[in-house]
Amino acid sequence: MSVYEPDVVRKLLSALEPKNSQKKFEASWNSAVKKRVESWTGHATARMTNPRPQRQYEWEAEVVEYINYISDKTRTRSTKTLARPCLDSKVPILSPRFLPPSYLHARKRNQSEPAINPEILYLKALCAIHPFYYPELAKCP
Repeated sequence: MSVYEPDVVRKLLSALEPKNSQKKFEASWNSAVKKRVESWTGHATARMTNPRPQRQYEWEAEVVEYINYISDKTRTRSTKTLARPCLDSKVPILSPRFLPPSYLHARKRNQSEPAINPEILYLKALCAIHPFYYPELAKCP
């Protein structure tokens, strides 16, 4: 289980990019998250009587973007390459079970007393089933 704090992870991964492309990296990350949330919520009211909170969609989209990032960094680019590329040691490898940040995390990250935001406190955990974590999914049975 890993606590996933979107702002912290995004800034950490952005810092690993070259200086001249850090803003572009963050902009493309934010754009991808926004598009994913819009695609998930575009028809939600027509299909569901009790849709999930918007903040839950946003947090899950951040997790999906992180998984896409680490998956892309370790993806084999050529069929002739036998070894998979490794992640930089500075990239955090978070587990497939992602927990939202709690009030403790907000309190420890801010020097002043953080505002209590009930939306963040009621986020649900997310378990990711992805070939990065389960390589056997990448192969047909």
